[in-house]
Amino acid sequence: MSHAPTRVAILSSVHLALDNRVFYREARTLAGAGYDVTLIAVHERDEERDGIHIRALPRVARSRRPLLWRALARLAVASGADVFQIHDPELLLVTPYLRRATGRPTIYDIHEANADFIAVKDYLPAPIRHPLSSAFRVLEPRLVRGESGLIFADDAIAADFAAYNGPKTTLFNFPGEDLIRRGAQSDRTGERAPVILYLGGLERNRGSDLMIEAFAQVAARLPAARLLIVGHFMPPELEDEVRAAAAARGIGQAVEITGRVPFAAIGDYLQRAAVGWVPWQPIAKNRKNIPTKLFEYMAFGLPVVSSDLPSTRPFVTHGDNGLLAAAADPAAHAAALLELLTDAPAAARMGESGRQLVATRFNWAAMEGRLLGLYEAVLRGRKGAS
Repeated sequence: MSHAPTRVAILSSVHLALDNRVFYREARTLAGAGYDVTLIAVHERDEERDGIHIRALPRVARSRRPLLWRALARLAVASGADVFQIHDPELLLVTPYLRRATGRPTIYDIHEANADFIAVKDYLPAPIRHPLSSAFRVLEPRLVRGESGLIFADDAIAADFAAYNGPKTTLFNFPGEDLIRRGAQSDRTGERAPVILYLGGLERNRGSDLMIEAFAQVAARLPAARLLIVGHFMPPELEDEVRAAAAARGIGQAVEITGRVPFAAIGDYLQRAAVGWVPWQPIAKNRKNIPTKLFEYMAFGLPVVSSDLPSTRPFVTHGDNGLLAAAADPAAHAAALLELLTDAPAAARMGESGRQLVATRFNWAAMEGRLLGLYEAVLRGRKGAS
């Protein structure tokens, strides 16, 4: 007699439904392993995609987020899930209700060093950022005690929860098979236009000021160079500041800004680029959290110029798959970019080295077993408790 598949509800009030970690990595892995997956997150409409049931939440202003949590909780209970997985720290306020209402286990996926993240959120008034950060640093480990399992996006986050005794695992945001396959098929043999790509959300702490200063130095030496920024700005008004700074330096026409694009479309921009750039600044959060874009660049054979940080150093070997530059030094970044843009053989060699690292080590296939193993441990624990 066949049994109905285990039902999983993946929940987010912050991330879009088609987020690369939430949907393309974790939800698809679970669905591919035979779980019945419902994803409840911000999306345009309810739909079925890749065997996953997407239940759409509306976009709301921050002031209305508690109403969104209520709608999410109702949909989660209605899903009849056997296990719930949350992706946002604010949903730690929802999981106690889910456990009481359903008796089902909950898993918390921690994407960021959240206390450090709060300290750099520009939309929060400056005087309260650090007190809130300090309070959450104490509160978050206490709130997670009720969770049935924890997932971390990197080992630095995992270290903050060493005292947690339940099932836990680290899932690095390595590229999935689809992106790696497309990168392997991209043509990197011909001469590339001197396009520098920054992929992902851009904030001041991720180097927006340094980016314009360094690129102005590159353009002064190599007028054909272009800077392609693919992603959203946080806060949104930062985009106007970046455009104004570029115009003031006479490089406005050399800077292309696309805004946020669907994850499925990022390959179109990776194919256009000659170099991938990570100009993150040396704040606490960036010293811990690993830039996902590093591996996406490497998947497409792009040599990398990256800030030299503890989070990037394990994945970028200077002169092998890219160049490391002093994080806060625009001249160092400019020199590294110019080196790769003007030395095509070296750039091709480093790009191919990065592609091989992703193909053999830094890929999501290596993470799938960890995710499935965590679910098995959580569900075994539930059966043992029943």
